[in-house]
Amino acid sequence: MRTRHALLVAAAEQIDRHGYDGTSLVRVCRAAGISMGALTFHFPAKDKLADALQEQGRSATEAVVNQALAIPASPLRRARALVLAVARLLQTHTEVRAAARLARERLDTDADWAGSWLPPLRDLLEQAHAEGQLRTTADPETVTVTAAYLIAGVDSHVRQRAHAPDTGAPHLDAAGQLARVWDLLLYGAATAPPRPSTSRDEGTAGPTTAR
Repeated sequence: MRTRHALLVAAAEQIDRHGYDGTSLVRVCRAAGISMGALTFHFPAKDKLADALQEQGRSATEAVVNQALAIPASPLRRARALVLAVARLLQTHTEVRAAARLARERLDTDADWAGSWLPPLRDLLEQAHAEGQLRTTADPETVTVTAAYLIAGVDSHVRQRAHAPDTGAPHLDAAGQLARVWDLLLYGAATAPPRPSTSRDEGTAGPTTAR
């Protein structure tokens, strides 16, 4: 079991950095300090190793999703907790980032990492909309898609920072930043709805407004 765990850790690191096609079994063996014979004993082929890694990442994600769903709060607050939990997982668990990358690169498999958190999030946002917690014009599907884009951004940013040379720059809390972006998304940045334009607004601007 220790050997299997070491192989999964090494594979996650290599796949997170180089992708599925860029990661060979030889590279995994070297990173883990384990012989090829020991690797093939546990994983006869590269796709079996990737399958196991995707399953591990999916299970870890489902665990934090279930915790968020169990929070005694409104659907909208649980949706926020779910999104931030997934972001923190990407930030702290290499195997989850590897699973997310594998899901994008191995399109011929049924292991869809986003399927472990996106459908529950959509359900929560639909509940929030039905209960009047979202504006009638705020389509739950659009908010769900926006959340998927935000999580993809966190995934990309965290991966880049994880494998970039250490420049001494201050560490950015991606999950904390996402919390601020999420709140801005839900509650808006405008102080008031824009007023309808008039013929005067559309006319030629004077010297003051031109600046």
